[in-house]
Amino acid sequence: MKWSPSRSLVSLLVIVLVTSCGCIYPKGSANAISPPMGTTGIPAINATSLSPTIGVPVTKTNDPPSTPAGRSSLNVLRGEPFTINGTVVDLSITKVQVWVLDANISTTMIPVMPDGSFQITLDSLKTAALSRTFSSAIVVQYPAPPDRFTVMLNTTSGEVIATASGRITPILAHLNDAGTYPTTQADYLEQGITAAGNSDTIYFLNGVDAWIAIDPLGPGQPRMLAVRGNTSLPAGTELSIRVATINAHPTPQNYDFSHEISEGTAVVSSGIEGANHYAGIIDTSRLNTGKYNILVETGDDNLQANTMSTVDLIAPLPAHAEQGNYINWSHLALPPLVVNETIFPVMLEAEWQIVSPGTQVKNNEVPYGSVIDCAPDGICRIFNQSGIQFLAVYNSNEAHSMGVPNGAMVDTESVGNVTSIKLSGEVILIKIDEYPRGS
Repeated sequence: MKWSPSRSLVSLLVIVLVTSCGCIYPKGSANAISPPMGTTGIPAINATSLSPTIGVPVTKTNDPPSTPAGRSSLNVLRGEPFTINGTVVDLSITKVQVWVLDANISTTMIPVMPDGSFQITLDSLKTAALSRTFSSAIVVQYPAPPDRFTVMLNTTSGEVIATASGRITPILAHLNDAGTYPTTQADYLEQGITAAGNSDTIYFLNGVDAWIAIDPLGPGQPRMLAVRGNTSLPAGTELSIRVATINAHPTPQNYDFSHEISEGTAVVSSGIEGANHYAGIIDTSRLNTGKYNILVETGDDNLQANTMSTVDLIAPLPAHAEQGNYINWSHLALPPLVVNETIFPVMLEAEWQIVSPGTQVKNNEVPYGSVIDCAPDGICRIFNQSGIQFLAVYNSNEAHSMGVPNGAMVDTESVGNVTSIKLSGEVILIKIDEYPRGS
């Protein structure tokens, strides 16, 4: 997403990465030869008029989830039509309002089909005009039934107003702040829309001049990683490749990123039928176990192209468990922990989340009363409140962070190398860090 003249997707991940175990935060609110950017759907928004027109979608379509869908960042090929497909859950809604933020603010009403689907298509003139220094934004506003839009654009004054009062709220006033990027305008607009009782989906549009595809990669060990794929970029184009942890979070000064980020390069070679090739070898031998983004880009403002994929890297487990961190077990009020050696470790899907019993959907969601023991053998075993093991995961980057319910109290001092989390005075989770983290 291009937030500023420093447009690189890679730069977005250099910001913050994991530090120590127990990083806690509150739970808030195949070889493609055609462009993998495709269309994600809206009726055509014309470059010279905001009246809906019939647009021709490109080869591939990326369909977002049913609304409200939150936010997505989309690569859009300049000079080609681009469509966004959407749906509404409430079939009484007959139209959605589409806001286009691209150094200007404009809107159009898009009809919703009887099945709840709608389309928004940017024509080739509109995509050709996408900025090279910032991301444009599209905000799809869903009305409160029946079709009540609580925020509108005054086409006479150009001001965004709350329809109930006909006035500009303090939040909406920021939309006209000088020098505000569309991505920031989308933030203000969303706040105004939700405060007034409507909902929305935001799409950040990143203009690119060519497409890049990455061949799928299965889980592997941290060593020499071959990143290859196809692209419409011309032969001879230099590419940068970065493998960076997905689990990004605050870091101290002079943090050693070598265990969470690795970089390399590749050069595009000639192919057939518009699909050239590239391949790069990245040394990932120093990377910790975890989930990683793979970012491939040109780094050329005159020939912008980038893409991202993911890979799981799993370091070999120690042949013999090493000496772990000291744990004063006598100070822990625990049931006997019953290890089940038939449960083999899997990769944690994301950072830990503490949830109400019976509501777990992903393996990183653990119910109240759980005990997590990250042992010296590189495996975190999860026990229920009775001490029965029900899961084992690799001690990955993701296992070093945890989201907690609002209002929870986090205690990392009472017992060394142990994190205790309480909610309303009750212990809802204990995490024991026996595994010595040397990096």
